[in-house]
Amino acid sequence: MSVFTDLQKWYASNCDGEWEHDYGVKIETLDNPGWGVTVDLDETNLECREFQKVEDKPSEESWIECFVEDAKFRGFGDPGRLEQILGMFIDWAKSQNEDWLKPPEPLSDEKRQQLEDEGFFDLLGEEIGPELCKHESCTHKRIQYSVMCRRHHAEMVKGALYRSAPANKRLI
Repeated sequence: MSVFTDLQKWYASNCDGEWEHDYGVKIETLDNPGWGVTVDLDETNLECREFQKVEDKPSEESWIECFVEDAKFRGFGDPGRLEQILGMFIDWAKSQNEDWLKPPEPLSDEKRQQLEDEGFFDLLGEEIGPELCKHESCTHKRIQYSVMCRRHHAEMVKGALYRSAPANKRLI
């Protein structure tokens, strides 16, 4: 089977009516010249899997680099390397799972909420101070744009969202 056929199968196996609206595969040309490939790994069975970076540059005209970063497979190479880049992705995908076309199990409501909460917490940024958090007996420094530390600011916001959500749509 060709890498193009395998890539089509992998893409189709992840299309569930939602994934393809936010994620996908991008193949583009580069101006140096060459190819660039980006494959979104979020919400696939390859998310959080380790990929050993590939970097080979025997000459200015012949080069390839593939790596995973920020939940994306990224491959770059000279004009003759597109099939090789896609082949590296497909070989890696097949090596990670016995049934490499099986999409991941859907997230439970609890797991989805946990991931959203962790993402929100990360967005709050680092504690900067020098002022301390205004929450009673807290010894942490405040975060930017707040009088509280990350933990207490997140609890305050989540509590407000929880109280304002309809009973059947509680966020926490």
